[in-house]
Amino acid sequence: MEEPQVASKKVKAITFGIFSPKLVKKMAAVKVITPELYDREGYPVDGGLMDTRMGVIDPGLRCKTSGAKLKEDLGHFGYIELARPVMHVKFASVLLNILRASCRECSQPLMTKQKQTVALKRLEQVEAESGVTNKHVAVKELLASMKVTGKCPHCNAKQGKITIEKPTTYLEDEKRISPIEVRTRLEKIPDAALPLFGLNPHVMRPEWTVLTILAIPPVTMRPSITLETGERSEDDLTHKLGDIVRINQRLFENINAGAPEIIIEDLWDLLQYHITTFFDNNIAQLPPARHRSSQPLKTLCERIKSKEGRIRHNLAGKRVNFSARTVISPDPMISVNEVGVPKIIAKKLTVPERVTEWNFERLKQFVERGPNAYPGANYVIRPDGRRKKITDETKEALLEELQPGFLVERHLMDGDIALFNRQPSLHRMSMMCHKVRILPYRTFRLNPVVCHPYNADFDGDEMNLHIPQTEEARAEAKFLMMVQTQLISPRYGLSVIGCIQDAISGNYLLSQEEAIPRHVAIRMLAQAGVMEFKTLPNKNTVSGREIFSVLLPS
Repeated sequence: MEEPQVASKKVKAITFGIFSPKLVKKMAAVKVITPELYDREGYPVDGGLMDTRMGVIDPGLRCKTSGAKLKEDLGHFGYIELARPVMHVKFASVLLNILRASCRECSQPLMTKQKQTVALKRLEQVEAESGVTNKHVAVKELLASMKVTGKCPHCNAKQGKITIEKPTTYLEDEKRISPIEVRTRLEKIPDAALPLFGLNPHVMRPEWTVLTILAIPPVTMRPSITLETGERSEDDLTHKLGDIVRINQRLFENINAGAPEIIIEDLWDLLQYHITTFFDNNIAQLPPARHRSSQPLKTLCERIKSKEGRIRHNLAGKRVNFSARTVISPDPMISVNEVGVPKIIAKKLTVPERVTEWNFERLKQFVERGPNAYPGANYVIRPDGRRKKITDETKEALLEELQPGFLVERHLMDGDIALFNRQPSLHRMSMMCHKVRILPYRTFRLNPVVCHPYNADFDGDEMNLHIPQTEEARAEAKFLMMVQTQLISPRYGLSVIGCIQDAISGNYLLSQEEAIPRHVAIRMLAQAGVMEFKTLPNKNTVSGREIFSVLLPS
C-alpha cells in the first residue's frame, strides 16, 4: 500500500483580520432576538442567549446544530442584528487616522495618484527589506503627512479638523459625526488605497469596524452555574449581552414607531455604551458596568489580559504531577548539590522503579510496607499499563503477582534526582538538579551557598520540587543540570555559587594572624570531612592559613 503524498509548505507569514458582517452571519448558528434565557420549565428559549443551537452546558441536553452532548462540542456562534451601526472601541484610533487621512467627500487618500503609487512601492520595499514592524512605522509617517492637507487633491473639497471624544465619538469641526456617516465614508475608500493605511483589503475593510452585526460567543464560553439554593447564576458576558439585546430591541421599536430623534439618540448612545463595555469594561472615560452588588463585570478584555487571564493563567500556566511546593529554610550542613525534603512530602512523591531480578527483594519490601510506612510504595503498574493502588486489601495479591517487568512507584529516598526551581525563572540557574536528602519537619532545606543563582532568601520564599519520572529524564537532569555544572554564569563568566555572609566573615577571621589550638583545628577539619591530619603542623597552636593549606594543598 502506497503512503499518501503530503504536500510540505513553509509558513511565510500569518495575517490577522476581522470578520466581515457576511462571514459573521454565515458562521452563526442562530440569530438572537430575545433577551430571555429560559422558559417556565427551565429549558433554554429558542432565539435567546442560551439557545441550544449555540451549544449546551447541561448534561441532559444535546446541541441542536451538531447533535453533540456536553464536552463533545465547543459550541457555535450566534449574532445580533443591530438597529443602528455602533463603533468598535478597539479600532477607534485606527479609524481616527483613516478619517483624518481620507477626503470627507470622495474618501480618496489625501495625496495625488502619482504620490500614492510611489508610497505603495516604498511600503512594499520597506516590508521586503526590513519586515512588518518597520512597515508600520512607515505607514504612521505616511498618515501623518496626509493629515496636514487643507484640500483634497482629487475633488478639491475643503477638509475639516477631525478629533475624537474618547472612547468612540468623532467630531469634525466640533460637529459630531454619527457612526452611519463614518461607515458611509469608509465604504467609499477603494481597496487599492487601503495598504496606504496599513490595511490588507482581503482580510479587513475599515467599515467592518463600524458594527452592524455583533457576534455572540458560544454558550460554552459563558457557562451558567447552579447555586446551592437551586437558582442559576449567569456569566458576566451573558448579563452584558442581555443588556445589549434589550436596548437593541427598544431602539428597533422606537425607530419603527417614529419616536423623536432625541430618544433614538439616547438609546443609540446607550447601545454604544453596552457594546463598548462588552469588549472592554475598564475604559477610563466610561463608568464600568456593574452587578447589583456593585462588582464590575468581567468582560472580554479582562478575560484575556492580566495574570488571571486566558494567556498567562490558562495557556502559559501549567499544573503538573510529581511536584511539591513549600517554604525554604537554610541548612549549611547539607551538600551544595543536595535539597532537604520533608518526610511527609517524600511519602507522597513517588519514583517509578522497574522490577528486575537484582532489585526484586528490595522493591518487594517497599510494597510490603505500603503507602503509610517509610520507605514504602504507593502504586504498582503492570506491564499492560494498569495501575493498582497499594492498600491493606490489595497488598497480598500484588505481592503474589509482583515479578520482573512490573513498575513499583516507591517513595522518594536519599540520593534520588530532583529538579529545584524558584520563580520567577529568569535564567537557566533558576532551575537546577539536586540530590534528595530526606529530613524531618515541613520545609525544603537549601544550602545558603546556592541562594544567589535562585535569588532566594529565607524570609518566607517558596520553591518548587519536580521529580523526573523516567531514566532518560533523570540522566539529562544529572549530567546537564546538576548544581556543580552551573557554577559559572553564562552572562558574565564568573562564579554564581560561592561563600556568602557568615561564611565570608568566617574565612576572613580564619585567615588572620591569630593562632588556634591544635585540637580545635582538628575538630574543624573533621567537620569539613578531612580524616588525615599529617599535613597539619605538629605543634600546640596552628594558624588559620595552615588550616587552609590542609583543605587546599598547593
